[in-house]
Amino acid sequence: MPEDTLDLHGIYPPVPTFFDASGDLDVATLRGHIRRLTEPGNCWVAGIVALGSNGEAAHLDDAERDTVIRVIREATPTEIPVLAGASAQSTRGTIALCEAAAQSGAAAALVLPPSYFRSQMSQQALVRHYHTVADASPIPIVIYNMPASTGGLDLDAATILAIGEHARVIGVKDSAGNITKVAEIAGQARPGFRTLAGSASFLLPTLVVGGVGAVAALANILPRQCHDLIELFRQGKLDEARELQARLVPLNTAVTSGYGVPGLKAALDLSAGYGGAPRSPLLALGDKEREQLKRLLTLANPAWQN
Repeated sequence: MPEDTLDLHGIYPPVPTFFDASGDLDVATLRGHIRRLTEPGNCWVAGIVALGSNGEAAHLDDAERDTVIRVIREATPTEIPVLAGASAQSTRGTIALCEAAAQSGAAAALVLPPSYFRSQMSQQALVRHYHTVADASPIPIVIYNMPASTGGLDLDAATILAIGEHARVIGVKDSAGNITKVAEIAGQARPGFRTLAGSASFLLPTLVVGGVGAVAALANILPRQCHDLIELFRQGKLDEARELQARLVPLNTAVTSGYGVPGLKAALDLSAGYGGAPRSPLLALGDKEREQLKRLLTLANPAWQN
């Protein structure tokens, strides 16, 4: 997909990577999940994200990463873009992952800031890193700001804006939840640079301050509700949008900061009949946690029947 058509508006679910009972990739379930999200006439997503934090990218080897992106690209309708996580601790390594993602069919790469030498990650170092990657990558770059995955490293607005001056850095997924910062980025970024919420829990506030969508784990479970929230905002139905936003927050919290990847997979087990276990050392949820998820699924989607 040409990068000038990749405007990032809408909902992008960061899909899980599924494993079988032996802990190997479960490609069949991954294909089925993509079909469920992109079914013609029932598709509420603008794109798919492979190998995000919810995709357990940190648990995969290079061959598995390539397989996951390739399978997702093959299972996704051609008009729907696939974005892929491509983050390494070195600039050289990040470029290599971007190249591999492009070869497997990704339209853009989500890149976390390097954080191992966090004290040395000055604005100058980070801007140079991202601009060097953007110069060399065959696909455009989306900044992925997620302090929970980078030892607390949280890119500030000035740094994101400076990185975004590069024409091939097309947006940011910000998972920090600081709406003041999101507003500053959305209001001051160059034309064509898009701001995405990194969680459904603050999707509406992000839209209000100028964001265009979200990369949201919850969209794996409730893609229509996430899409509807954007539509309600666009139509000026703010009371309905606020009500829906409030209804989604408890379940979203459970499958992100609460239970994390195991919670997302358990919620898929309960709502769609598949999900399975995460890869070790992550542990599957116990019965008590799954019962809590059932209650939250009903709150978020009253039509759901367990």
